[in-house]
Amino acid sequence: MTNEQKKQVRDAMVRYVGNYTTQAEAAESLEGISASTISLVKNGNWELLSERLWLNMARQVGFYCGEWQPADTSCYLLLRILFSDAQHYAMTYGISIGAGLGKTFTASQYAREHEDTYFVSGLEQYNRKSFMTMIMSAAGLSATGTMPELMKQFADHMSNKEEPLLIIDDAHKLKDRVLHLLILLANSLTGNAGIVIMGNDQLRTRIIEGVRLKKIGYDEIFKSIGRRFITLSSLGPKDVEMVCHANGIFEECQVGYITNACNNSLHKISDLVQANSQLKLAA
Repeated sequence: MTNEQKKQVRDAMVRYVGNYTTQAEAAESLEGISASTISLVKNGNWELLSERLWLNMARQVGFYCGEWQPADTSCYLLLRILFSDAQHYAMTYGISIGAGLGKTFTASQYAREHEDTYFVSGLEQYNRKSFMTMIMSAAGLSATGTMPELMKQFADHMSNKEEPLLIIDDAHKLKDRVLHLLILLANSLTGNAGIVIMGNDQLRTRIIEGVRLKKIGYDEIFKSIGRRFITLSSLGPKDVEMVCHANGIFEECQVGYITNACNNSLHKISDLVQANSQLKLAA
């Protein structure tokens, strides 16, 4: 990775960290990236950071350089269709996506490419106020006032946009009260904005079980997403091959090795591609 590309990854990291209350929270949301590493990158002290670490970091903060090409995998196509549909028709969707299929990369890339699209990742430590603060920050708004005031301010902001979209990633990490707040927010945006609530299968199971057990608020959550989850649990049969081809690997033996070694996770492909060639990949 060139020095210029590292500067662009640093800029993407700064934007990513800006979605969290503290740098420690941002680090906690990233796999294999510590708060001290974030500090080194932000300050430009990255001489000792490995190429593998840069690729891992770039993938998670939604950056890819010229050599890195996204592929039309099952997850990539499905999510972009749903994001576009939610944005154009002010729909609310609940999506359950297996780990390692590329949901965060796809969502963050879509948010960069489309105006008035706001992307926020859920964290276990969020309370209602800190979660709303992150949403306001993603929209470029100052979070001052009571909760009702913040919600109204955000709803007014969204209603003034032509086709706004709010994407909540890792919603399975949110506490019950924060999930309930999200639904209140969705209700206030009905007809004015699209909302996509994404998580792993724990989110789907949690909400369906909550409805079955008649837990307070869960039926309203399920109702807001049309009483269904759109699910994708594993890679498609050609997904890894398409990612390899999109990034310059065509030899059957190499594609076969990467397919077997990635263990149904696109998170591992960048390292595998680097090991098999000098191309760099984010999935």
